[in-house]
Amino acid sequence: MKNNNLLYFVTSSRLLTASAASAIARITTMGAMVVIMAIAARVMTEEEFGLWAILVTLIYLSWILDFGFRYGLGNRLAAWVASTVGKSTTEQKELYLSIFFFQCLIGIILSLTYLAVAPFLPWIEIFKIHQAELVSTVPLLMNVVCISLFLNIPFMLMGTGFFAFQEINLACAIKAAQSILLLILFGIASLILTFRDVIICYFVAYLLTNVAGTVWFMIKRGWPLVWISWPQQWQYVRSLANRSLEFFVLCLSATLVASIGTFLAGAVAGLSKAGDFNLVQRIFGFVITMHLAVLAPLAPTFTQAAQLGQWESVRQKFSFCQDRIWPLLFIGGCGLIYLLHPIILKIWSGRPLSDFSLAGLMALTAILSGWGNTQSVLLNSLGLVKWQAVISVLMAPIFIFLPLSMGKTWGIIGVAAGTLLCMIPGTIFWPIYARYALRKKLLRV
Repeated sequence: MKNNNLLYFVTSSRLLTASAASAIARITTMGAMVVIMAIAARVMTEEEFGLWAILVTLIYLSWILDFGFRYGLGNRLAAWVASTVGKSTTEQKELYLSIFFFQCLIGIILSLTYLAVAPFLPWIEIFKIHQAELVSTVPLLMNVVCISLFLNIPFMLMGTGFFAFQEINLACAIKAAQSILLLILFGIASLILTFRDVIICYFVAYLLTNVAGTVWFMIKRGWPLVWISWPQQWQYVRSLANRSLEFFVLCLSATLVASIGTFLAGAVAGLSKAGDFNLVQRIFGFVITMHLAVLAPLAPTFTQAAQLGQWESVRQKFSFCQDRIWPLLFIGGCGLIYLLHPIILKIWSGRPLSDFSLAGLMALTAILSGWGNTQSVLLNSLGLVKWQAVISVLMAPIFIFLPLSMGKTWGIIGVAAGTLLCMIPGTIFWPIYARYALRKKLLRV
């Protein structure tokens, strides 16, 4: 009966469609950002563009500020949805709303804390800004950007909810629509507004579109926004706390790997070099993003299949990801980008950027990152986060200080080389852990 339920709920054709939708949404998102960066590179000064690259990177950094509850919620919902064959229940609604209210509280606390310390943050010195207009503008911009990202925290749960209920096509459509809307807004704003106002419009619109997506999710589920009693909220939060905090530590490490390079490049070489570093990093980041887009619909199916005892299905899907998807995207894709990166960057940004040493280091980093992500998607969907988090805590200082120290000697090449060296331990450890998990049939949600 359990096998029939899973086949009814998640079929192979449905999974294929979901993966295609996820990939199309990511392509749309990446394409929109490609055009935005191309526009920015042409209308902004070098320092403005470097600052813009850093501010966009803050979006990715803000994703970890939910303290892992987005992933803890996703696994729990996916398991519950599998048990009810896709039906929505009161318990699911109470769980979602409890975490939503908790995330609202986190966003408010972070916003108030930031406003208290903002006057003492030396942004000008941190980013080594020389352009006179930016010196007077940066404090206001950082306030608007940081507060909007803090307030956005609870509204990131929307995508998690759609994926848990296998409404992946709808989630992807909303994400793609948001990207296109932000692209249109940025394009128009860059023609008629100042740099300061362009940034403010973009980040406020990013927040508002996520609010709209959350409203849509609640309406789709038929869940009114009702208050959950404090004892109930606390019970649900506590039930997810340990696993979610493990996710948080893991995501913190992953985000450092993906984002810290731009900040370190700015710290060791200035904003203009940070912009160049970010452009090269992004063209390889597209491959990583595409890879995660293909894997994203598999995560809830791993959880649901394991919940229903279908471990052979989990093994087959995981083997396909590891033996087929990873080599195609990373060996082939990164190799092609490495060879063509001068042409790609010239067409994209209009700047004559050609650095085969930097591109080679980033290509290798992307290849190792893709290998590690393949293992992590499986482990995360099974709730096996503890040891990943422990290794991440041990490696986190190295991810900062090794690229920084090497960057002080060799500039942005040193930053890239240091990041690559930090990737090696996980490349060895995660596959061993993934195979152990499949052999022992481990599930902790």
